[in-house]
Amino acid sequence: MSWVASTLALYQRAFRQAAVLSLRNWPVLGTVFVYTTVMGASLVVAGALGILGGILLSLVWAACVGSFLYLVEMMIRTGRVSLADFRRSMGAYLWDVVGVTFILWVVFVVLTPILLAFPQGPAIILGLNLIVFVLFNAVPELIYLGHCSSLELLGESYTFITENWVEWFPANIAASLLLGLVSVVPLTGVAAVAQTAVAALLLYFVMVMRGLLFLELHGSTRRGRAFRHRMGG
Repeated sequence: MSWVASTLALYQRAFRQAAVLSLRNWPVLGTVFVYTTVMGASLVVAGALGILGGILLSLVWAACVGSFLYLVEMMIRTGRVSLADFRRSMGAYLWDVVGVTFILWVVFVVLTPILLAFPQGPAIILGLNLIVFVLFNAVPELIYLGHCSSLELLGESYTFITENWVEWFPANIAASLLLGLVSVVPLTGVAAVAQTAVAALLLYFVMVMRGLLFLELHGSTRRGRAFRHRMGG
């Protein structure tokens, strides 16, 4: 079971390094408040613009997601995030996010009416959503670490997940549960603000951990990782 030992060691490295990088760059938690404010303002504006408002809201959402991924990338690649990085992030990966979400939107727009014609339609749609979530779970990491086209992103994510799902999901589930536990505790006043700040920093921790784990797994094999672990790597 050397692959189990190597995987646990991999988790330890990823979690430890993610914690160090997140605490070192703790001011990034403020960006989550910025994204929330921007999305709230965009929602108000979009409400008065009809269909154009929906397009605007989608672009703003994609810009916020792309900005977030860029900052995660900087934390992983350079270890530091600056205000200049945040300014540069605003247009980063916008069209990558738009491209992927558009493809998935088209698929569901086409399939949903067809599937709803069947008695089991809602259950099938739920299952399809689960499949998409699982097989394309590594798309965020591929956007900023893989730099592929939209269709390639989906294909690469499928390949990565099918090859590494045993190692990928346990760590992600554990980190997501930690984030969820912090987020759902009912607090008010100053405590609620502090809770949001901690949750925002934990969100970066989870995404940095995912990125580090992706780099460890991508392009390697279980046998190779187990061999490196035996050699002390």
